[in-house]
Amino acid sequence: MKTTCFLAILFSAMNGLSQESVSRLALPENKSILRVDTNLVLVPVTVTDSRGGVVTNLNSSDFTLAEDKVHQDIISFSYETAPISLGILVDLSGSMRYKIEKVRIAVEALLKNIEPEDEEFLVTFSDRPELRWPFTSDISSIWAALSFAEPHGRTALFDAVALAAQQMRGAHNRRRVLFLISDGGDNYSRLTKRGLRSLLDEEDVQIHAIGIHDHAVSREEVGGPSVLEDLAKMTGGRHHMVENIGELPALTAQMSLALHDRYLLGYKPTPPGVSGAFRRIDVKLIQPKSTGRLYVYARHGYRMP
Repeated sequence: MKTTCFLAILFSAMNGLSQESVSRLALPENKSILRVDTNLVLVPVTVTDSRGGVVTNLNSSDFTLAEDKVHQDIISFSYETAPISLGILVDLSGSMRYKIEKVRIAVEALLKNIEPEDEEFLVTFSDRPELRWPFTSDISSIWAALSFAEPHGRTALFDAVALAAQQMRGAHNRRRVLFLISDGGDNYSRLTKRGLRSLLDEEDVQIHAIGIHDHAVSREEVGGPSVLEDLAKMTGGRHHMVENIGELPALTAQMSLALHDRYLLGYKPTPPGVSGAFRRIDVKLIQPKSTGRLYVYARHGYRMP
C-alpha cells in the first residue's frame, strides 16, 4: 500500500488518558499543533481514495501506528474540519516564462476553495524569495499580487520554503499548509537541502507540491521531481507531477479540496524518546474490503525537544 504522509505532531498536557479511551480533543484554534508539553503525540492524517477524494468514515481500529518500528496504542481519535493558514509559493524563475498564465489560473482555482476563516500569504521566488503579500483573508489581494509578477532569473526554491516556514510562525490557525508550484529543482539558494530538512523537522507545516515537469533542460530540473516529492513526503503532504500544463488548474482545485479535513490520532510514545532524537512515525491503514485502494498521508517523524 502506498503510504505518503499528511501529519503533524503535538505533545500536550493530557495526563490520565487510558489506553482504551478514544475521544475528541478540544484544542485551542490559535495554537500550533507542533507543541511539546508532556508526552502525548497527536498525528493528523488524511486519507483519500483513488480519485483524490477525502475519506471521512473511518474509525481508530482502521489504523495502525508505529514509532521507530515499535507499535503504539492509539489512545485518542477524532475527525475534524478546521480552518487553515495557507502559504502559496510560486516559482517565478526564467523557465516559467511560458507557463505563468497557467500558474495564475491554477492559483485562482486554489483560492476558490478558501473558507472565510482561512488566511493566506503569497511568496514568489526566482534569484531570491520575496514575500509578495503577508497574511490576509482577502483573496483578491493575493490574486492582484501574483498578477503583476513576471518570471526571470534562477531558482532559489529552498530559500523560499524557509522564508514561508518563517512567515508561518505568525499564523493564527493551528493547521498550517504550504502549497508550492514549481517546474524544477534548486540552483540558487543559500540554504542547502540538508539545512532545509533540518529546519522542517522543527516546524509544524505541511507541504503540498505540484511539479510542472514538461521538459528538463538542466541537472537541477532533472532532479526537481525528487526534491518536491521529498519535501511533501517528509511533511505529510502530497506531490503531483504535471506533464501537460493544461491539467494544472484542475489538479490544483482537486488538491485544495482536501486541505481542511483530517483525522487526529493520539498516542503516548513507548518507550519515551531521548531529547534531540528524531523519531520516525509510520501510519498505515487496514484496507476495508468494501472499498477500493485508499491512500494515507501523514508526516514521517518529528524531533524530540
